[in-house]
Amino acid sequence: MSGWDAAKRRLYEVFGHVERPERVIGCPHCVDPGDELCLLAGPVRSVEAASLARYAAKALNTWGGVTEFRYFLPRLLECAAEDAFTYPDSEIVFGKLASVDWRTWPIDERDAIAGFLNEWWHETLRNYPVRPPVDTVLCSLAATGMDLTPCLSAWSKLDADPAIKHLHDFVLTGLSGSRLTNAFWNRRSSAYQQVLAWVTGGPAAAAVETAFAEQTREPMLELLAAVEPALHPPRENPDRAR
Repeated sequence: MSGWDAAKRRLYEVFGHVERPERVIGCPHCVDPGDELCLLAGPVRSVEAASLARYAAKALNTWGGVTEFRYFLPRLLECAAEDAFTYPDSEIVFGKLASVDWRTWPIDERDAIAGFLNEWWHETLRNYPVRPPVDTVLCSLAATGMDLTPCLSAWSKLDADPAIKHLHDFVLTGLSGSRLTNAFWNRRSSAYQQVLAWVTGGPAAAAVETAFAEQTREPMLELLAAVEPALHPPRENPDRAR
Protein backbone atom coordinates (compact mmCIF):
# COMPACT_ATOMS: atom_id res chain seq x y z
CA MET A 1 0.00 0.00 0.00
CA SER A 2 1.34 3.42 -0.95
CA GLY A 3 1.82 6.17 1.62
CA TRP A 4 -1.01 8.09 -0.02
CA ASP A 5 -3.42 5.17 0.17
CA ALA A 6 -2.41 4.54 3.77
CA ALA A 7 -3.04 8.19 4.68
CA LYS A 8 -6.54 8.06 3.21
CA ARG A 9 -7.27 4.80 4.97
CA ARG A 10 -6.04 6.22 8.27
CA LEU A 11 -8.34 9.22 7.92
CA TYR A 12 -11.38 6.97 7.56
CA GLU A 13 -10.27 4.81 10.48
CA VAL A 14 -9.70 7.70 12.88
CA PHE A 15 -12.96 9.48 12.06
CA GLY A 16 -14.91 6.24 11.95
CA HIS A 17 -16.03 6.85 15.54
CA VAL A 18 -18.10 9.88 14.50
CA GLU A 19 -21.70 8.74 14.47
CA ARG A 20 -23.74 9.10 11.35
CA PRO A 21 -26.16 12.01 11.86
CA GLU A 22 -29.87 11.29 11.59
CA ARG A 23 -30.40 14.55 9.74
CA VAL A 24 -28.27 17.32 8.28
CA ILE A 25 -30.36 20.41 8.82
CA GLY A 26 -29.85 23.34 6.49
CA CYS A 27 -31.19 26.80 5.83
CA PRO A 28 -34.74 26.32 4.52
CA HIS A 29 -34.06 28.84 1.77
CA CYS A 30 -30.97 26.93 0.59
CA VAL A 31 -31.66 23.26 1.34
CA ASP A 32 -34.87 21.32 0.81
CA PRO A 33 -36.04 18.79 3.42
CA GLY A 34 -34.61 15.39 2.60
CA ASP A 35 -31.75 16.68 0.49
CA GLU A 36 -29.34 14.90 2.82
CA LEU A 37 -30.89 11.45 2.38
CA CYS A 38 -28.56 10.48 -0.47
CA LEU A 39 -25.60 11.39 1.76
CA LEU A 40 -26.74 9.18 4.63
CA ALA A 41 -27.98 6.12 2.74
CA GLY A 42 -24.76 4.12 3.11
CA PRO A 43 -21.19 4.23 4.44
CA VAL A 44 -19.57 7.64 4.18
CA ARG A 45 -16.83 6.16 1.99
CA SER A 46 -19.43 5.27 -0.63
CA VAL A 47 -21.03 8.71 -0.96
CA GLU A 48 -20.77 9.79 -4.58
CA ALA A 49 -18.78 12.94 -5.23
CA ALA A 50 -21.58 14.42 -7.33
CA SER A 51 -23.98 14.08 -4.39
CA LEU A 52 -21.48 15.35 -1.82
CA ALA A 53 -20.47 18.43 -3.83
CA ARG A 54 -23.55 20.47 -2.93
CA TYR A 55 -23.03 19.77 0.77
CA ALA A 56 -19.31 20.56 0.42
CA ALA A 57 -20.14 24.02 -0.89
CA LYS A 58 -22.65 24.79 1.88
CA ALA A 59 -21.11 22.94 4.83
CA LEU A 60 -20.71 24.99 8.02
CA ASN A 61 -22.43 27.97 6.38
CA THR A 62 -25.98 27.09 5.43
CA TRP A 63 -26.00 23.30 5.76
CA GLY A 64 -25.04 21.44 8.92
CA GLY A 65 -22.52 22.23 11.62
CA VAL A 66 -19.22 20.92 12.92
CA THR A 67 -20.62 17.55 13.99
CA GLU A 68 -21.89 16.75 10.51
CA PHE A 69 -18.71 18.15 8.96
CA ARG A 70 -16.60 15.78 11.07
CA TYR A 71 -18.69 12.83 9.90
CA PHE A 72 -18.22 13.63 6.22
CA LEU A 73 -14.62 14.86 6.62
CA PRO A 74 -12.72 11.84 5.23
CA ARG A 75 -14.83 11.70 2.09
CA LEU A 76 -14.82 15.49 1.69
CA LEU A 77 -11.02 15.67 1.81
CA GLU A 78 -10.58 12.63 -0.40
CA CYS A 79 -12.87 14.01 -3.11
CA ALA A 80 -11.36 17.49 -2.96
CA ALA A 81 -7.81 16.12 -3.16
CA GLU A 82 -8.75 14.02 -6.17
CA ASP A 83 -10.42 16.96 -7.92
CA ALA A 84 -13.71 15.07 -7.92
CA PHE A 85 -15.89 18.13 -7.38
CA THR A 86 -16.85 20.37 -10.27
CA TYR A 87 -17.66 22.85 -7.51
CA PRO A 88 -16.62 23.84 -4.88
CA ASP A 89 -12.94 24.36 -5.59
CA SER A 90 -10.44 22.38 -3.53
CA GLU A 91 -9.22 25.57 -1.84
CA ILE A 92 -12.72 26.20 -0.48
CA VAL A 93 -13.10 22.68 0.93
CA PHE A 94 -9.70 22.63 2.62
CA GLY A 95 -10.24 26.16 3.92
CA LYS A 96 -13.15 24.84 5.97
CA LEU A 97 -10.62 22.95 8.11
CA ALA A 98 -9.21 26.25 9.32
CA SER A 99 -12.69 27.55 10.09
CA VAL A 100 -13.30 24.65 12.52
CA ASP A 101 -9.84 25.08 14.11
CA TRP A 102 -8.89 21.46 13.45
CA ARG A 103 -5.49 21.86 15.13
CA THR A 104 -7.27 21.94 18.51
CA TRP A 105 -8.96 18.57 17.92
CA PRO A 106 -7.82 15.32 19.65
CA ILE A 107 -4.25 14.33 18.81
CA ASP A 108 -5.14 11.25 16.77
CA GLU A 109 -7.48 13.30 14.59
CA ARG A 110 -4.90 16.04 14.12
CA ASP A 111 -2.26 13.48 13.20
CA ALA A 112 -4.56 11.77 10.69
CA ILE A 113 -5.39 15.07 9.00
CA ALA A 114 -1.77 16.23 8.99
CA GLY A 115 -0.66 12.87 7.58
CA PHE A 116 -3.25 13.14 4.83
CA LEU A 117 -2.19 16.69 3.92
CA ASN A 118 1.51 15.82 3.88
CA GLU A 119 1.01 12.70 1.80
CA TRP A 120 -1.18 14.61 -0.65
CA TRP A 121 1.70 17.00 -1.20
CA HIS A 122 4.27 14.24 -1.65
CA GLU A 123 1.91 12.34 -3.97
CA THR A 124 1.65 15.52 -6.02
CA LEU A 125 5.44 15.91 -6.23
CA ARG A 126 5.84 12.28 -7.25
CA ASN A 127 3.49 12.48 -10.22
CA TYR A 128 2.98 14.62 -13.32
CA PRO A 129 0.54 15.68 -14.61
CA VAL A 130 -1.86 15.77 -11.67
CA ARG A 131 -5.33 17.04 -10.92
CA PRO A 132 -5.68 19.37 -9.20
CA PRO A 133 -2.50 21.15 -10.35
CA VAL A 134 0.34 21.97 -7.99
CA ASP A 135 -0.74 25.61 -7.61
CA THR A 136 -4.15 24.51 -6.34
CA VAL A 137 -2.66 21.90 -4.02
CA LEU A 138 -0.25 24.36 -2.41
CA CYS A 139 -2.94 27.02 -1.98
CA SER A 140 -5.33 24.42 -0.52
CA LEU A 141 -2.72 23.31 2.01
CA ALA A 142 -2.11 26.93 2.97
CA ALA A 143 -5.85 27.41 3.46
CA THR A 144 -5.84 24.77 6.22
CA GLY A 145 -3.42 26.85 8.28
CA MET A 146 -0.68 24.21 8.21
CA ASP A 147 3.00 25.12 8.17
CA LEU A 148 4.25 24.96 4.57
CA THR A 149 7.94 24.74 5.50
CA PRO A 150 8.17 20.93 5.03
CA CYS A 151 6.32 21.17 1.72
CA LEU A 152 8.67 23.80 0.32
CA SER A 153 11.72 21.96 1.65
CA ALA A 154 10.60 18.79 -0.14
CA TRP A 155 10.00 20.71 -3.36
CA SER A 156 13.41 22.38 -3.12
CA LYS A 157 15.11 19.03 -3.67
CA LEU A 158 13.95 18.99 -7.32
CA ASP A 159 15.16 15.41 -7.30
CA ALA A 160 12.66 13.99 -9.81
CA ASP A 161 11.20 15.04 -13.13
CA PRO A 162 7.67 15.70 -11.75
CA ALA A 163 8.99 18.19 -9.19
CA ILE A 164 10.83 20.14 -11.90
CA LYS A 165 7.78 20.09 -14.17
CA HIS A 166 5.57 21.30 -11.33
CA LEU A 167 7.93 24.19 -10.64
CA HIS A 168 7.85 25.10 -14.33
CA ASP A 169 4.03 25.08 -14.33
CA PHE A 170 3.84 27.02 -11.08
CA VAL A 171 6.11 29.77 -12.37
CA LEU A 172 4.23 30.01 -15.68
CA THR A 173 0.69 29.97 -14.28
CA GLY A 174 0.89 30.68 -10.55
CA LEU A 175 3.30 33.61 -10.49
CA SER A 176 3.12 37.06 -12.03
CA GLY A 177 6.10 39.22 -11.14
CA SER A 178 6.00 39.45 -7.36
CA ARG A 179 2.43 38.17 -6.98
CA LEU A 180 0.87 34.71 -6.68
CA THR A 181 -2.05 34.58 -9.10
CA ASN A 182 -4.39 32.01 -7.53
CA ALA A 183 -7.47 34.00 -6.50
CA PHE A 184 -7.90 31.92 -3.35
CA TRP A 185 -4.64 33.06 -1.76
CA ASN A 186 -5.08 35.24 1.30
CA ARG A 187 -2.47 37.83 0.41
CA ARG A 188 -2.29 39.03 4.01
CA SER A 189 -1.46 35.57 5.33
CA SER A 190 1.94 34.38 6.47
CA ALA A 191 1.60 31.40 4.12
CA TYR A 192 1.28 33.69 1.12
CA GLN A 193 4.39 35.60 2.13
CA GLN A 194 6.23 32.35 2.83
CA VAL A 195 5.54 30.90 -0.61
CA LEU A 196 6.31 34.19 -2.35
CA ALA A 197 9.61 34.47 -0.46
CA TRP A 198 10.47 30.89 -1.40
CA VAL A 199 9.76 31.29 -5.08
CA THR A 200 11.21 34.78 -5.64
CA GLY A 201 13.44 35.41 -2.63
CA GLY A 202 16.25 32.96 -3.29
CA PRO A 203 15.43 29.41 -2.11
CA ALA A 204 13.80 28.29 -5.37
CA ALA A 205 16.58 29.90 -7.41
CA ALA A 206 19.18 28.07 -5.30
CA ALA A 207 17.30 24.81 -5.82
CA VAL A 208 17.30 25.37 -9.57
CA GLU A 209 21.03 26.12 -9.54
CA THR A 210 21.71 22.87 -7.68
CA ALA A 211 19.46 20.93 -10.05
CA PHE A 212 21.32 22.42 -13.03
CA ALA A 213 24.57 20.98 -11.67
CA GLU A 214 23.05 17.54 -11.17
CA GLN A 215 20.83 17.23 -14.24
CA THR A 216 22.13 15.70 -17.48
CA ARG A 217 19.01 15.43 -19.63
CA GLU A 218 18.26 18.22 -22.03
CA PRO A 219 14.45 18.40 -21.55
CA MET A 220 14.82 18.97 -17.79
CA LEU A 221 17.64 21.46 -18.29
CA GLU A 222 15.42 23.42 -20.67
CA LEU A 223 12.61 23.57 -18.08
CA LEU A 224 15.03 24.76 -15.41
CA ALA A 225 16.44 27.42 -17.73
CA ALA A 226 12.93 28.61 -18.56
CA VAL A 227 11.96 29.27 -14.93
CA GLU A 228 15.24 30.69 -13.61
CA PRO A 229 14.69 34.33 -14.71
CA ALA A 230 11.37 34.52 -12.82
CA LEU A 231 12.85 33.32 -9.52
CA HIS A 232 14.18 36.72 -8.50
CA PRO A 233 12.21 39.66 -7.12
CA PRO A 234 11.82 42.48 -9.65
CA ARG A 235 14.26 45.30 -9.09
CA GLU A 236 12.74 48.65 -8.27
CA ASN A 237 13.08 51.28 -10.97
CA PRO A 238 15.33 53.95 -9.42
CA ASP A 239 13.55 56.72 -11.33
CA ARG A 240 10.19 55.58 -9.93
CA ALA A 241 11.55 55.49 -6.39
CA ARG A 242 12.43 59.19 -6.45
